[in-house]
This record gives sequence, C-alpha cells and structure tokens, in this order.
Amino acid sequence: MYYRYTLRRRLIIIFLILISIFFLFTIITTKENYSFPLKIIDRTIILIRTSSRCQSRLDYLHQSWLSSNLAKQSNIYLLTDKIRNYSNLNLFKNIIETNCTETHNIFDLCCKTSHEFELFYNLTERNLNLDWMCRFDDDQYVNLNNLYKFLSQIDSSKPYYIGRTSINKRLKIPKHNRTYTFATYGAGVCFSRVLLEKLRPYVNKTILPINCVKHHSPDDVYIGYLIEFILNISLTSLKELFHSHLEKLDISFRSFNIDYLQNAITFGFAWDRYKLSWLPIIHQLIELIRKGEINSAKLLWAFLQNYEKEHPENLKNQSDQSCLVRHIKQKQ
Repeated sequence: MYYRYTLRRRLIIIFLILISIFFLFTIITTKENYSFPLKIIDRTIILIRTSSRCQSRLDYLHQSWLSSNLAKQSNIYLLTDKIRNYSNLNLFKNIIETNCTETHNIFDLCCKTSHEFELFYNLTERNLNLDWMCRFDDDQYVNLNNLYKFLSQIDSSKPYYIGRTSINKRLKIPKHNRTYTFATYGAGVCFSRVLLEKLRPYVNKTILPINCVKHHSPDDVYIGYLIEFILNISLTSLKELFHSHLEKLDISFRSFNIDYLQNAITFGFAWDRYKLSWLPIIHQLIELIRKGEINSAKLLWAFLQNYEKEHPENLKNQSDQSCLVRHIKQKQ
C-alpha cells in the first residue's frame, strides 16, 4: 500500500516537472520569436552635411555633441562633396562622398540633398527597422538626447515632416490657389520613413537637381513644395525645439532661458552673434543642466549673456570664417 502511494506521488511529481518544462520552453520560444520594439536610436539615421572647404567645422562637433567613439556612430553619416586632407576624418565611422560641386547654387545644393535621400533608401534595403531620417548641417548643435526622446513619442507609421519655418508667410504657387511652406535645413529636419517612401519618386539624383532649378528653389524650399503641395502633407513646425542661424538677434541666445536650452533639439550658429568656437561652451552648459547642476548652469549662462553685452562688436555682421579662410587658401 505504502509502495503504491509513493510510486503514485513520484509519478505526479514527474508529470508536474514535465508540464513545467513544457511551459518554460514555450515561453522561451515565444520570446525568441517575438519582435520587441527597437530603441529609437537604432531606428533613426542621423545625417550631417559638410563641404570640402568647410571641414574644419567638424572639429567643433567632436568637441561638443558628436562622440569621437566610433562605436557610438553606427547610425551617424557624414556627407561631403569631396574628401580633402582633413586630419580628423578618421573620427567619423561613416563618410559618404557625393562628388557634387562644392558651390552653394541651387543645382549643387539639390545634388547633395538627393544623395541624402539615396543613402536612406539604400540603408533601408539592409535594415528594415529604420523609421526616421534626420539631417543637419555642420554648423549646428544637436541635442541627441532630446531628439531621440522627442521621436520616441511620435507615431512613425504616419508621414511626418518635422522642422522649423524661417519665414512668416506661406509661399504662393503661380496659377494655383494653394500655398506651401518649408522646413529650413539650417534648423535641422526629420522625415518619417512613411513620408520618405512617398517622396522617393521625386528625389532621385537624376531629377531632383533639375527640378529644383526649374522651380528656382533651393533644396529645402523645393522639398517643402514636394511634401506640402504635391503630397499634401503638412509640416510639423516646432519653433521652440528647432533653431536656425536665420533667427534674428532680438530672439537669439540672449533672450533664451535655461528651460529653452534644456528642451531644445537644435541650435544654429549665425556669424552675427556666435562663432563655432562657442559651440563646445554651449555643450558644457547643456551638460550641466542634464546633470542637474542648475546653479552652475545659471552662473555660466549669466556670464555668457553679460559677455555679449560687454562686447557689442560681436553683434555686428560677420562672415563665416570657418569656410572663407579655407576657400581663400585654395585660390592662392
């Protein structure tokens, strides 16, 4: 009797163990097959546009928001017309040479822009998880933490065109009642993958530069025309988060408060108020805010604001020396 009871008890225990192993295996298999959402940083491509005669600007990016650790640059791409003898290009993991002419005319600007789109489309063939493409210029400060936090809150399955307008009125189209606006490239622009797929027929290297010239529109203006007029998708304009070099002096850094600096995604560096050598200083200020050292940040900010007041000569119109000097050297 006792033997039968013990045997039955052992059989029940073995059965329960087998059932537990089965369920555990099922859970593990399910987890392996389930596609967990990737981090936003892995779903976003960051593009930085520079020029062969302006590559000295890149030093300031590495001194501020752009990591020199190549392992942290897997999703960051530098696009330039030509690769010159710039000593720190080895600090970039991904470099794309467009072979577009280095001038600032409409055709050449749109040539460079077409390469930006082409790069994204090529990358999506190897990585189906990409949801965003954000492009910036080489004279911008980008708060990547704020950018990723912002994008993670947006539904990337919808067509999004995100940036900042630089004009107060919408542009008219001859023989049409409709108008459109555009996101200034100098403030940074982000496109969702859904929008990029809709844009694809219009932005290849063959037709985009030609059509820009036909419409007498630089790249950012023509892209706005394509998105708002042709595709009928509105710009999401966020002037409190994206800032360009075109902002007027009366709304420059001097009127920003700590909250502005803490929450903004981009800053543009205009030559009539800040040189790029200030960019690492702004970065240190933002880092103090990020670490919660608000009092130190306020002291540094007050110093910077007072410096401007005490040096009014810095508020006069200046030229972009980071590119001009290099251009002059090439001519000599």
